[in-house]
Amino acid sequence: MTASQLPSSDLVYDTTSVYTKIFIGLQLAGLIGNIVTLIIAYFSPVTRQATWYNCIIMWCLYSIAFLLLFFSGHYHDPSPPFDLCLIQSALIHAASPSATAATLALVIQLYFSVYSALNLHPIPYQSLWLKIILAFPYATGSILVALFLVLSLIDPSTTTFNITAYCAVNQIIPGRITAGLTIALVIPMMIIDGLIYARLRKHWSEFRASQLGRYTSMIIRASLFSICAFVALCAGFGFFLVVFAQNPTEPIDQVVSRLLLAYNILNIFLSIFPVAVMLIFGTHEDILRRLFFCERHEMNSVSEHAVPNMSLTVSSPPLEDSIELESRIRTIDDHRFNESQSSEELSTFSKRGNPDDRSEMQGTMRKPASPWEPP
Repeated sequence: MTASQLPSSDLVYDTTSVYTKIFIGLQLAGLIGNIVTLIIAYFSPVTRQATWYNCIIMWCLYSIAFLLLFFSGHYHDPSPPFDLCLIQSALIHAASPSATAATLALVIQLYFSVYSALNLHPIPYQSLWLKIILAFPYATGSILVALFLVLSLIDPSTTTFNITAYCAVNQIIPGRITAGLTIALVIPMMIIDGLIYARLRKHWSEFRASQLGRYTSMIIRASLFSICAFVALCAGFGFFLVVFAQNPTEPIDQVVSRLLLAYNILNIFLSIFPVAVMLIFGTHEDILRRLFFCERHEMNSVSEHAVPNMSLTVSSPPLEDSIELESRIRTIDDHRFNESQSSEELSTFSKRGNPDDRSEMQGTMRKPASPWEPP
């Protein structure tokens, strides 16, 4: 027996349970943390990719979708308004694939940057691909919301909802679509993460030689992406197991108890993702400095591309080093010139034997400082 075969009255869960409170608390923490991260990043001198902002925004919408019943004031109602449950059900079923698509877009952007840095040229049609991946999460979410609304409104009289910390339509098809799309998007994310890690490991010596050590955090964040993707994959498979579990001879009390535990565990997994995103993206140095009011005022505006448009080969010294080196050479030449001139004048003075020429010699020796000489 599946959830869709149970009467709706048996699927109203205790909204005061510990699991539900943990779910609401984690979703609120993730939402607030990601909003704060967005605000601080917007005013930070560090320039970030549009896919980075896209990812944070989609995970904020993800949390809002699951907290809609909580924000509406009908959280403890045994029978929330039908329209409210209808909208929230469509939003939450579209939230997971949309947020996963936004994370995949960020990982693809990361791969583009690594590829461009290692090969010294961008991927063909890279600008077009970037526009596509930016629009992909929003297109995915819009299509899924429309689809789930249509499925729920085909026969409104028979549409019921599972009331946990949120409203979820009591149908199998939306759950299958959500879980299937999430898994389908997580798999390429893990593959691309692996490709990024392999490329960075292969060219690690070049990264160190080119003084790109400060981008080590990028590797750590890519690894965290992989871990989160793996957790999401496990959660997706778990949801499939819950939805497809069928045993006609199982007593209804056992079915309700099993589904209650399964949904509670899955809800905890679903609430962890926004917090994980907050910890991954909200721990950049510039964000933490502004968060704790210890921002360095001398920090200039820099670009935080995953790997900027820089050559990974060991290049010639930068302009400032060249100017400093040239200044030192000129200073040495000036000193040698002064010593040579002083020797000649001392020789002339000794031949003259005139004490009055001593001041002339000293005035000549005090040659004005070279404009290249550092103060």
